[in-house]
Amino acid sequence: MTELLRILQIARTDFSYFFRTKWLMAVLLSLNISDMLVIGLVYNGLMSFDYFQFFAPAVVVMGLFMGSMDTGRRIWLALREGVTQYYLSLPISNKGLVAAYLIAGSLSAMVYSSSLLLVALIVLPAHAVWNALILLPFLFILAMGLAGIAAALAALASTHGEFFFAYQQIVQVFLLTFSTVYYPQQVLAQYLPSFLVNVASVNPLSVAAEALREFAFKGNPFQPNIMITLILTSIPFAMLGALAYYRALHNLQVKGKL
Repeated sequence: MTELLRILQIARTDFSYFFRTKWLMAVLLSLNISDMLVIGLVYNGLMSFDYFQFFAPAVVVMGLFMGSMDTGRRIWLALREGVTQYYLSLPISNKGLVAAYLIAGSLSAMVYSSSLLLVALIVLPAHAVWNALILLPFLFILAMGLAGIAAALAALASTHGEFFFAYQQIVQVFLLTFSTVYYPQQVLAQYLPSFLVNVASVNPLSVAAEALREFAFKGNPFQPNIMITLILTSIPFAMLGALAYYRALHNLQVKGKL
């Protein structure tokens, strides 16, 4: 119980940094909302389907991605500024410290994306608000997976110079480009090789966006296979990030440097 309490205390401390950058978050939120309104409405006149209804849930998923990636920035800064070294001096295990950052990152991403979800529900009334609430725990698992990716990038950047933001941009381009966030799968199939289309279909961002479209905004009955797919594609990212950050902490303890 003592270990759990320390994990929650560090998670709360890191989570509080999310609100200390409230002006940055406000700017990013305004950009996401403008994407939802401007791009969604403009493209709606260019597509043969209701692109605004298709794109609004995707903006929520992109917000979840951006909020999770901010976890990596906080970890990277903590490694550079000695905050992590201070945490390692406390009576908490490395695994507990990793868990604390993943929990804080997931909560930050959920707060950020939930704000966009509220806007989406106002602008585009959902047929099943209850379904949107049911989806939140699954989105939390996805947020933890994305926070794991961010933690892995922070650990990698700490040993290879100040390249965190470059790594983040590479991951962002890959995950968002090869997904159904911007375009339906049948549109991607017209321009991309079949194996890339398959990659896009199992991309956790694609799965989450489709879940929001089908269950929250169309009000269709839940399909357990989609939720299972979302969990199975998110957990490996969280495990990879946890392992990378754990190894970084171990090297810091043994060698005194990363």
